[in-house]
Amino acid sequence: MSTKQPVLLTVLIETATFRWYVAGIDQEGTTTPLLCSQEGDLAPYVGETFDEQASFLRHRLSGVLQRGCDRLWGKMMKPFEIVFVADNHFRDADEGLTQRVADHFDQWMTSPPVVYFLIQPGSKPCSPQLSTVAGQIPEPWREALDKGFPAMVTKCGEKDPWELVVSKPHAS
Repeated sequence: MSTKQPVLLTVLIETATFRWYVAGIDQEGTTTPLLCSQEGDLAPYVGETFDEQASFLRHRLSGVLQRGCDRLWGKMMKPFEIVFVADNHFRDADEGLTQRVADHFDQWMTSPPVVYFLIQPGSKPCSPQLSTVAGQIPEPWREALDKGFPAMVTKCGEKDPWELVVSKPHAS
């Protein structure tokens, strides 16, 4: 049985477009694009109660993680840690929703562990400053994230490296 390469399973949440991207980032900072959603994929939480918003996002993002792990496995990789990076608080929702979702994944996902970041306002895409919302990441892996995440952001503008995931319509 071959050994799988450990990577950061990294989920970028674009709040303005209600979409997400998933990539693997290895310990050298090399980024492997995996999946992305259509614009609007995360939008069904808008207009729901706070608890329903949190429930929808937990379930949708759990599915994202499941698909991401599956794609990593097929590339002989495995998640060392799960990293969520959101470009802002969830749009059209109480700012507390971000903390609720981040805490859920940090507290309930223990293997691999989870860390959740927000990109600080005013950061440049080529070197975004990340603030921790929940969780922790070992320093060598944080360095890999800091090196690889800007490449992930750059690749988000390209269509070829990403497998588009079309989610089923959300039943209200």
